[in-house]
Amino acid sequence: MPRYSIRKNRIKNGSVTGFRIGEDGSLTFDPEYLYHLVFLKGLDSTVKGNEWGRISLMVNKGENTVYSIYALTEDDPKKAEELDGFLTDPGVDAPQKLSRIKRMGAKRFAEADDALVYDITGRFLYLAIEASGTGPLTISDIVADSTGDNFMNAFPQVYHDRNSFFHRFLSVFSSIYNDFQREIEALPTILDLDTCSEEQLLIYGQWLGIELREGLLPTEVMRKLLKEGYELNRMKGTREAIERVLTIVLGEKPVIIEHNQVRALQQRDDFDLPPQFSVRGLYDVSILVKRKLTEELRHQVFFLLEQFKPVRTRFSISQMDERATADSNSYLDVNTVLSGMGPAVKLDENSSVDGIAVLK
Repeated sequence: MPRYSIRKNRIKNGSVTGFRIGEDGSLTFDPEYLYHLVFLKGLDSTVKGNEWGRISLMVNKGENTVYSIYALTEDDPKKAEELDGFLTDPGVDAPQKLSRIKRMGAKRFAEADDALVYDITGRFLYLAIEASGTGPLTISDIVADSTGDNFMNAFPQVYHDRNSFFHRFLSVFSSIYNDFQREIEALPTILDLDTCSEEQLLIYGQWLGIELREGLLPTEVMRKLLKEGYELNRMKGTREAIERVLTIVLGEKPVIIEHNQVRALQQRDDFDLPPQFSVRGLYDVSILVKRKLTEELRHQVFFLLEQFKPVRTRFSISQMDERATADSNSYLDVNTVLSGMGPAVKLDENSSVDGIAVLK
């Protein structure tokens, strides 16, 4: 049974007014627009007088929003080509396009997420969506079936009257069957870490023993983390695991300093240990990164480190910039010296320095 899925490419090739197009091809109501109309190019069945069956879609809407689906068919390829150009012409207002398909006899389905179109035939099927109200409204998974039911041929020819009561009765069971079939066909997409939704990523994280929270990490970072989840679990509690997790989240390899190793250098006479390292504990680990750390990013890093760190380890993260920065809460002591590469300091006749300044 021919089936046409309306996804992002088909929608972008049509005409969209007052809706935002999602990466998955969903249409989201935009209240800033006056009109909310979508017109799609004709679906070509390649068969003259083709019998169309069912239009289905997923709808999530609020009480203050109403929508309608319009279906129209055309057999003549030249007229279909002209209609495609008219419906996708950006110079024509959306209400004019809607008015034309209504005059051509488009069938309207109000507030329907499953519509039978047994009484319309034609090679090309045109679909349009109209919405009004204040939102919210999201429409996704639009599918047009060319036959409509799967069980009609199992009965004698005498029962094959199209659009009869028996035909429409069987369509109830065909619709259920088609929905199951669509879900089965979508399983590879659902199980693929590159294409599954963020909600499914959270579930897969639980399967791998990695705790993730909605909105904690960007979706692409979660995908990379879960792709390496098995190997990360094998390395859990090691320096390699910490280094790899930080590389995925930060996008760069960090510098990790284990203070138990640094403290061992105190026994060497030829090594002068900096005082900031000598005071650290045996289980302390310092992480040095070369990028700016926001509070949100710092929270993400510590949340993941808690899941992969060795027992009793304590982390501290330091940000390494190319140059020092000071905010409004920073203070300089009397012995502070500011130096660095740059143009020479110039003093004119009106400049003065006190006894604390040091020029280099």
